[in-house]
Amino acid sequence: MHAMSTDSQATPHQTGIDDLSQVLQAVHAKNLKTYQRLLKHPASVTPKTQEHDPFWDIVVITAGDAQQRKCYENRISEKLAKGLIPQRAEYHVIDDPPQSKIGSGGSTCLVMKVLREHYPEDILSKADRAEGIQILELKLVLYLHLLETMPPGVFLTSADGIELFSSNTPFPSEPKPFTITALAHPSSTQIGSTHGVYLLHDTDNVITQDRALHPRDQSALLLKCEQFLHKPSIDVMKSVPRVVYPDPKDSTNDVVYTDSCYYFDPQTANLLADMYPSLHPECDLEAWADILSFQDQHSSAQDSTTPSSLSPHVQGRYLVKRLLQQASVCLEVMVLNASKFYHLGTMQEFLEGTCTHKAFMHELNIRNPDPGIAVVVSQSSSLPADTRNNGAVQSPLYIENVVLAPEARIHPCSIIVDSCLPSDAIVPRNSCVFTLQLQDREFVTFTFSLRDDMKRTAPTPVAATAPTKEKESIAGLDHLHIFERVPVSRMLPLHYAHPLTGATAEAQSVGLSLWNAPVFEIARTAEESVRFALDRLNRIRNCLDGTPAEAASKLDLGRETGADMVGWISLKNAARKARVYE
Repeated sequence: MHAMSTDSQATPHQTGIDDLSQVLQAVHAKNLKTYQRLLKHPASVTPKTQEHDPFWDIVVITAGDAQQRKCYENRISEKLAKGLIPQRAEYHVIDDPPQSKIGSGGSTCLVMKVLREHYPEDILSKADRAEGIQILELKLVLYLHLLETMPPGVFLTSADGIELFSSNTPFPSEPKPFTITALAHPSSTQIGSTHGVYLLHDTDNVITQDRALHPRDQSALLLKCEQFLHKPSIDVMKSVPRVVYPDPKDSTNDVVYTDSCYYFDPQTANLLADMYPSLHPECDLEAWADILSFQDQHSSAQDSTTPSSLSPHVQGRYLVKRLLQQASVCLEVMVLNASKFYHLGTMQEFLEGTCTHKAFMHELNIRNPDPGIAVVVSQSSSLPADTRNNGAVQSPLYIENVVLAPEARIHPCSIIVDSCLPSDAIVPRNSCVFTLQLQDREFVTFTFSLRDDMKRTAPTPVAATAPTKEKESIAGLDHLHIFERVPVSRMLPLHYAHPLTGATAEAQSVGLSLWNAPVFEIARTAEESVRFALDRLNRIRNCLDGTPAEAASKLDLGRETGADMVGWISLKNAARKARVYE
């Protein structure tokens, strides 16, 4: 998959590729060329005859803890050394305080405080903040055309959203003190029910007039926001006047304007920095729901409650609302009719975007060697040329840094990353398989269904008699499901006793889930960890096929790997231990 290619020539009339897709593709292609110039010519050596290409002065990535910060810093250093990101910016990774849960809203305030402490007062006007690292280059590309006129300030974005937009009018070049400017995109009411929705002050009906134009002629409309609705139901959206607009292209559909990125000026940045010391370590503020809703003048019972008696989260919301309202901060919305917002927050959304969504792939210049199969390879990767023809792999499929033996079989709707699959490998439909190397140079290969809810907790088993701790553990794994309906206890190898580790007890105390359950084998080598994973998938397939547990256990015992298991680990703890290796 070549997401950064600039010479895409897709046929205009492919399914899903309309006039708007063509306009967005042209804007993105222009941004890609600008980005390539930035990579080729650092600021100090840019030819004088070439028009100056603006770029961020500071890029900040937030991390959940110190270990994640080190991983991100390593990745940034590698990308800078390889010339994959511009050297013109200063890159910083700021991690949340230990033993805290401040959320994206709290970390935004923390970033503002840290930048103010480390830079002169006016440098806050030059900070960009992005969450996540894997998609860093793409996020740096997406907003380049905004920088031509964007005033000093902070631009906030997230890692799981892709925003594509075009406009005849630029971002307002004059900074407005104490102003938050949010980008808004036309969306269906169904999408609006899972995002933030703006109630806009549009007395002249300019939104409808602009939507009637061709995408290349549509403008950026700067309007006041009267109310921010976070994940409103469809009934709520329809009950609030002027939230829902008719779709001029489809009379059966309604349109609302949903949130994505937002900008704020240096004065507002200072307000957020001032607020941080007052936030509780467990405030868990959300940078959109809890900050953008500050201008809501509707009072609630909580507003009349003494702040100290509220939960840390509600206390944080109270502080944000009070501080921003007292400073008379204004929320403005830049309505971008010629735009699209794609959410890639789930594995299914990611697979669709990279493999089957023709408009998305066209707009981002993504081209796959085989239809429906996205391949990201490294020098050590090996993918047999005839795998598609002999049915070994089936689309849609995303594979990255994978060595695949000719006889290995991968069923559709799967994601395989950093794994070497031997000839007898069978990966069932809707699988996600990936290998991590841990800090102490041990390996684990995880297997999930794309449809699994990783944070869903298993119901607490109710025992008729006083159970032993061992029976409690087994009962908990009986009630925890993987691949949607397979008890995790059926996934475990019978010839290894599952120990009652501290991690197991901790997971059960907060609710056992696929995220925190230590049910994945640690191996000495990557190959052995993949073998453990394939055996695990075989047991899962047997359960899905209806094979009785007793018969499945006999099949399992006849197929022992002979590999030594080092121990058990959860995805949560593996993410903490894993580090980046060359």
